[in-house]
Amino acid sequence: MTANLKACTGPARTRPADVTAPDPAALATADHGERTRLLDQYVRQELGRILGIAPHQVDTTGRPMNSLGVGSIAGLELQHRMETALGVELHLQMLLLANSAAELVDCLVRKFAPAGDGPRHGAAVPV
Repeated sequence: MTANLKACTGPARTRPADVTAPDPAALATADHGERTRLLDQYVRQELGRILGIAPHQVDTTGRPMNSLGVGSIAGLELQHRMETALGVELHLQMLLLANSAAELVDCLVRKFAPAGDGPRHGAAVPV
């Protein structure tokens, strides 16, 4: 009977590992490159957890957040988790309308950047 049940349910879905957020104090003192690397890794983990895929499978550059599968409910969850873990305020509308996960990473990088640190691309987008 157990074999029949497994045949009906299909392969077990792999659950992504727990997410480890970078330390906000470490982000504030890291250089631009390290801050970007840490936040990219974190955003991939969070998106992977929400989407049920491995972090390395998250497309950070080619697709808008909504086409990744981040709708309003997942966006609210992502917003809450990131605000709690990083101690920053995020705007849900920006998160949902981001052109890519990389844009979200860039906005987070700017939140932790000391004045005059790192490259700036255009006007700051509120996060």
